[in-house]
Order: sequence, then structure tokens, then C-alpha cells
Amino acid sequence: QRISEKGIENVIKIGRTPVREALLRLRQEELIYVVPQSGTYISKINLDRVFDSILVRNSMENKVLQEACDQDYSRLEIFRINQTIEEQRQAAIDRDLTTFLHFNDQFHKQFYMDTHHNFLWNWLTRINIYFYRLTALSLKVDESNWEKSIAEHEQIMKAILNHDKAELKEAFQYHISTAPETEQKIEKQYADYIQH
Repeated sequence: QRISEKGIENVIKIGRTPVREALLRLRQEELIYVVPQSGTYISKINLDRVFDSILVRNSMENKVLQEACDQDYSRLEIFRINQTIEEQRQAAIDRDLTTFLHFNDQFHKQFYMDTHHNFLWNWLTRINIYFYRLTALSLKVDESNWEKSIAEHEQIMKAILNHDKAELKEAFQYHISTAPETEQKIEKQYADYIQH
């Protein structure tokens, strides 16, 4: 899709400078590209980048969650994480993708903060976008994926509270991967969005 600087300014009601800075960063990340004398366009989804980002996230987050598994969470901390899950559940009911992904992030981010890996989380946010582009399509092609994601968060949280590292590893491995049938649906329904 072609995008317009002026259109973005009008929609989100901010000035030209921050919009240009944002577009410059998106261009550096190869999420948009410029065609001379034509305009700026959103890039197709690069599956190699998606799967590389999943590989990195899988490796790092497994270690972070294992560390979280060694901690004892207070009732207040448990309430806080459960509240994040409930906010995500409401977003799923509303089919509000932006809010859903925000609270998905908050759930995972919490364990990085709890284990003092703030820098690591901030670094990962730069590659999460590639992963989330596929996640967004997975929610479109299969409505059950909204509820599945929440159930998986609950399973991860339960394993952490039970200090069950084996169960935690299995739950997260399942959570971070996209089911083959979902990938096939995405490639069929959104073939024009995919770069092979």
C-alpha cells in the first residue's frame, strides 16, 4: 500500500517532523521503501526475517522465563500479571488488534523486567515487529488464535508459579511458533503480502 506523510499527519494529529523521523526509522528497518517519482510503500512480509526473529526470541526468552521460574511471586505481582491477561482477553472479545498486541507485549515484558533484563527487552522490540506482522495475519485467518494466545499465556504463568521448568519450556515453545496449518492459510489468503 502507498502511504502519505500528510495523510499520517492528519490521521494521528502530529507534526511533520516526528512523522518523518518515524518513516525514516521504518525505512531503515526495511518495513517501508521509496520508489522515486512514485511514493513510499509498505514492504511485503519477509519470511526469512520473521523466522529469524522467532529464532532469536525463542532462544532468549526461554532463558528469561527459566529465570522467572526460580522467583517467588507475591499476590500483588500475580494479580498484576493476571490483570494484563484480562486486558488482553477483553481486547480479544473486542477484536481490537492493536490493544491485543500491546497487552501481549506487556505480558512478556513483565518477565524481562522481573529478571532484570530490561536492556534485552528493549533490544528485542526492534525485531518483534517482524514477528508481529505474521501474528496479525494469523489472527485474521483463524479466529480461534485470539483465545489460544490467552490460554497459552495462562499456561506459561501457571508453570512459572509452579516452578515447573519442563512444563514452562514446552508451553513457551508451543506459544512462540506458528502452527503449520496457520502458515499455509496465511500464504494462501495473503500471498500478495509475502516476500519469498
